[in-house]
Amino acid sequence: MNQEQIKSLTRHLLTALGILLTLLGVDKLIPVVEYLQTNLEGVFAAITTLVGVVVTIIGFFRNKDRWEKRKEGDQE
Repeated sequence: MNQEQIKSLTRHLLTALGILLTLLGVDKLIPVVEYLQTNLEGVFAAITTLVGVVVTIIGFFRNKDRWEKRKEGDQE
């Protein structure tokens, strides 16, 4: 899937969520869904940034060997 297809699928899912919330009588959350649909580009940018931060932090702590003290003469 390319990026445009993912955005289109996301718009459809948000529309379905809005319809479901309306049918369930939770009209207070409809403005949140409309905001997400209107600002989809910004939402994707924010999600991408958060995923990048999480992956960086996980990658930083994943290699436990680098915390060990190295002996003199050991080089990698």
